[in-house]
Amino acid sequence: MKYVILALSVLLMNFNEPGKIARLESQASANPNNWQVRLKLAEIFLNQANFSNAQKYLMEAQDIYHVSSPDSCSADLSYLWGLNYDYQDNIPKAIDYYNNAIACDSLCGKAWRKLGYLHEVFSNAEQMLYCFRKALAGDGPSAGLHYDIGVAYDMLDSLPQAIASYQKALALTDTLPEAYLNMGVDLAMLGHPDSANYYFALAAKGGLETPELYYNIGVMMADSGKTDEAIENFMKVLALDPRYSPAKLRLGDLYESLGDSGMAKVYYEDFVQTATLLYSDDVTKVKDKLSKYPHPADSLSSQ
Repeated sequence: MKYVILALSVLLMNFNEPGKIARLESQASANPNNWQVRLKLAEIFLNQANFSNAQKYLMEAQDIYHVSSPDSCSADLSYLWGLNYDYQDNIPKAIDYYNNAIACDSLCGKAWRKLGYLHEVFSNAEQMLYCFRKALAGDGPSAGLHYDIGVAYDMLDSLPQAIASYQKALALTDTLPEAYLNMGVDLAMLGHPDSANYYFALAAKGGLETPELYYNIGVMMADSGKTDEAIENFMKVLALDPRYSPAKLRLGDLYESLGDSGMAKVYYEDFVQTATLLYSDDVTKVKDKLSKYPHPADSLSSQ
C-alpha cells in the first residue's frame, strides 16, 4: 500500500492497584462463596500479566460458580478465561472461550471486540467488521470501537465508510489523533491532497508522534514534487523507528530520482536487509536495481 494507516486502537489503563487488590483479596478471604470478587482480582492480575495469580482466582471463581449455578454459564467467567489465553498467545483456546462468552450472552460486547482483534491477526477484515458491529450492538457507541470499525473498512478498501466511522469516533472524543491520521490517508487515496494534509496537521497537533504520520506526510510531499520536504519527513520516520522499511524504500527512490546513486544504494541495501515478507515483491525489484548498480571493482577497472 502506498500510504499506511494505524491499526486497531489499544486502551491503556493503569492496573498497578495494590490498595484495590488488598481490599478485594480481603473480601475474597472473608467470603469463600463470592466468585464475582475473584473475577475482579483475576482481571487485574491478567492485565498485569501475572498469570499464576490470575489463573488461581479464575479457578476459584469457576469452582464456586459451578457449585452455585450448575446449569447456567457466566459470560464474564468465559471472557476472562479467553483473555487469559489471548494474552499468552494461545489463540485457539482464546477464540473458544470468547465464543463461549457470546453463547452465554449474545450481547457480550467485550468478547465480540476481542474476537475482532484476533481476526485482525489473520487479516480477515470481513470477520473483524462483523465482530465490531456486534460489539457496538452490545456495548453501544464508543470512540475506540468506531475507530476499529474504520480500520476494518480500510482493510476492505471501503474508504468512504472508513472515513464516516472515523468521524463518528471523533464526534465522541477529540483525543484520538490516530483517527485524524487515517482520515488523511483515506482522503489522499481518494485524490484529495489538501484535505489529507489538513487532517495530517490535526493529527500532529493532537500530539501524534509516530512513524506512520511522517511517512504519510512524506508520501504527500513526494507526490507533490517537494523532494526535500519528502526526504525530511522520511528521515523523521527513521529517527523514530530505524527499522521502518517503507521509508528506506522511498528514500532510495527519491535519491535515485535526484541522480544520487550512492545514497540510493545505501537506502536500497538497508531496505533489502530489513524488509518483512509483506514487501517481498518490492525486495525483488530493488535487488534487480542493485544488480545493475556499478560495483567498486567496476569503477577501479575503468580507471
